[in-house]
Amino acid sequence: MRGSGVFRALRYPDFFWYWSSYFISNVGAWMQNVAQAWLLYELTDSPLILGLFSLLRTAMLFCFFLLGGLVADRWDRRLVMMWIQIVSLVTAFVLAVLVSLHMIHAWHIFILGAITTTAWAFEQPVRQSLIPKLVSREDLVNALALNSITWQGAGLLGPSLVGLLVDRVGIDGCFYINAVSYFAIIWALFRMNIPPQDATGRVGMTQSFFDGLRYIRHQKLILTLLIGSAFVSIFGRSYIILLPVFAKEVLHVGASGLGFISAAPGLGTIIGALTLAALGRVKVRRRIFVSILVGSATALFIFATAGNFEISFPTLVVVGALGTIFDTLLNTLIQLTVADNYRGRVMGVYGLSAAGLREFGGMQAGFVAEWAGAPFAIQAGAVIVVLVSLLFFYPQLKKLPET
Repeated sequence: MRGSGVFRALRYPDFFWYWSSYFISNVGAWMQNVAQAWLLYELTDSPLILGLFSLLRTAMLFCFFLLGGLVADRWDRRLVMMWIQIVSLVTAFVLAVLVSLHMIHAWHIFILGAITTTAWAFEQPVRQSLIPKLVSREDLVNALALNSITWQGAGLLGPSLVGLLVDRVGIDGCFYINAVSYFAIIWALFRMNIPPQDATGRVGMTQSFFDGLRYIRHQKLILTLLIGSAFVSIFGRSYIILLPVFAKEVLHVGASGLGFISAAPGLGTIIGALTLAALGRVKVRRRIFVSILVGSATALFIFATAGNFEISFPTLVVVGALGTIFDTLLNTLIQLTVADNYRGRVMGVYGLSAAGLREFGGMQAGFVAEWAGAPFAIQAGAVIVVLVSLLFFYPQLKKLPET
């Protein structure tokens, strides 16, 4: 596998350990996310509470994503990543114990979720800024496509394991499995040769932060991609938080069914990521770039409208595949454009637009679903993504670099 064209980035030993360890850990993280969402909905029976949980995660990401970008440019990456795994491991274990002892309440999930989200906000800019250091420029698209599998592709296996195992190991068992999975990254960090980041000088944290924002403002392509990514995250990724509502109220498939429909975008991610990885270097044309996004939004609209499992599962596969191709190409364009000494800060803002605002989207989707129903919340978001694609992305993206 490591020698084939599709997986050629895995020929780099450090990227191989990076990729494999995060894939294992993210399978556990997906198991926890799905089990946690179901548990919270069971405890509260309210889409609004799911939206508030997303609001809390959004607040944590807003507070710490940009700080994580500064850390990525200034501090030892191995040490930062090591402490993040330890904190995440402890919170998963505490959550598991509370469920095992039948002491779990919604406020426990909120507090532990805030801690886990804060750790993740620090980790993402460090991880993203590390990838170009582990592979050559020619293999960057391949590496980023494979990197998407470590999260979204694990989204196939993790939720599927919830569907298969939840009746045997219980909700708490899913949390225990996630706690153990963090040891994979800790072990890999000891084996990897992590190159030092470029020095940012002796400027203070505040000046470094505003220098990063000024840099983004003067880079038109990067600014356009970040703004577009923000809109897509808010309105095109918010369906994830409402999947428990669809599983219980619309599709009537229970916790096991939730595991399987949550796995569908992960299956699509594997298809999209492997397709893109096989292509290698590609010429990104704005018409194709925008068409991919419109196609993903159309599939999402069909999912929200269908109301049965036979249609919902394949349409979510399409959403996952096209969304992964779009996200990977967008990430690659940013990575190839940004100066290395600003990479951590730019990836911090990118993480905020891609992941932080996705949680904000979950909040607004939860509020809309409480008022008008989950299908309408997702349909409205899909329509907004189409409008952003045609009215913002297409006019702004004129000349794109070769990836």
